[in-house]
Amino acid sequence: MNTTPNNNGFDDATLADNWLEIVMLHKNKIIALVSIILIVGGGIFYWIQKSRVDEEQAALALSKLTPAVEAASETGSTDNEALVSNMQTIIKRWGYTPSGNKTKLYLATLWFNAGKTNEALVLYDKVKSDNKDMQASAIAGSAACHVQDKKFAKAATAYAKASETAENEALKAMYLNKAAESYVLDKQPAEAVKRLEQVIKSWSETSSAVVAQRTLWRLEGSGVPVPQL
Repeated sequence: MNTTPNNNGFDDATLADNWLEIVMLHKNKIIALVSIILIVGGGIFYWIQKSRVDEEQAALALSKLTPAVEAASETGSTDNEALVSNMQTIIKRWGYTPSGNKTKLYLATLWFNAGKTNEALVLYDKVKSDNKDMQASAIAGSAACHVQDKKFAKAATAYAKASETAENEALKAMYLNKAAESYVLDKQPAEAVKRLEQVIKSWSETSSAVVAQRTLWRLEGSGVPVPQL
């Protein structure tokens, strides 16, 4: 006959009692923790769903304005008060969505083309996009505003940032060329030369490299030291 005590059974019962004691002792904390997890999880799910619905509504609203936006872009006019008002409504309601940020970029560009650089700069700086080329476009828009306001050092810094932000290689080269142009306007030719050399070395097969080379020749002709590449 096996007379060995059932130690495993005793241990399991003891362990269960210990766990029950712990649970009863900290039940309020456990309930609170579970409640927080449920609330946070529900909040995240709600936010995801709301974001999706808001983006659909913003995209639909923007699509209805696209023909008018394109027409205004061609004329450089912001006289269409209904268009501007509707774009501002999209920004106010759904500004955090991809289409809301796209609307900011469109409206900022309309303001810029109309010579309203202050209004444009505010909107360009508010654009927040996961699309790096779109974000770079907004940064470049801010730089263009600085050029219009003759703040060339700020413009150069912003254009360089736009070049770093963009994914498209042609855009990276173009923005860095513009940074160089801004340094020339700010009477910092040495800084301009550095950017132009980078364009030529990094994107030698692009049209931007041709533009950069011509600018280097022009600077060299005016007495600026230019290393031979």
